[in-house]
Amino acid sequence: MKQFYLFLFIIFIFNACAINYESIDIEKKEPINKNIIELSSEVSKLSAKIDKNEAMTFSNDVISYSKILANEYGVTTPPLFHNTLINLNLKEKGYCYHYANDLMGHLQEKKFKSFYFQRIVANRGEYFEHSSLILTRDDISFEDSIVLDAWRNAGILFWSKVKDDKKYNWEKK
Repeated sequence: MKQFYLFLFIIFIFNACAINYESIDIEKKEPINKNIIELSSEVSKLSAKIDKNEAMTFSNDVISYSKILANEYGVTTPPLFHNTLINLNLKEKGYCYHYANDLMGHLQEKKFKSFYFQRIVANRGEYFEHSSLILTRDDISFEDSIVLDAWRNAGILFWSKVKDDKKYNWEKK
């Protein structure tokens, strides 16, 4: 019985640690910061055919929207613990595929012209299968495409080239 109460206590403690990114307004965007500039630069370097203004708009938008999704899902950190809360029916959304689906839908609505997005998966069919997105173009190899993972850091967007992501071995979905 003590174990049951301890389990409940842990659930409620971690459930109370929800992340709340304050004042995120997708229309106003975040103030231009180091992360937005770095992501925009990485996107722009992928191909001479990528519009630099579009890369900056995208970077601001995707970083902001990742936080908005975490707020909407009532995410607790770390993400694997949040997944446990979903499994216990204490939370409704916040799995990696929720982030990937919602982020994909949002980004497709923006109709960026100099790049597009594809779904990717790591550990397909395994217990710890993981879904995310890449930013790419037809003149960019899969390995040089940029991973966009909003789940990994609980709403703080992770990005890197596919080949540089040491945590996951990605493949197209």
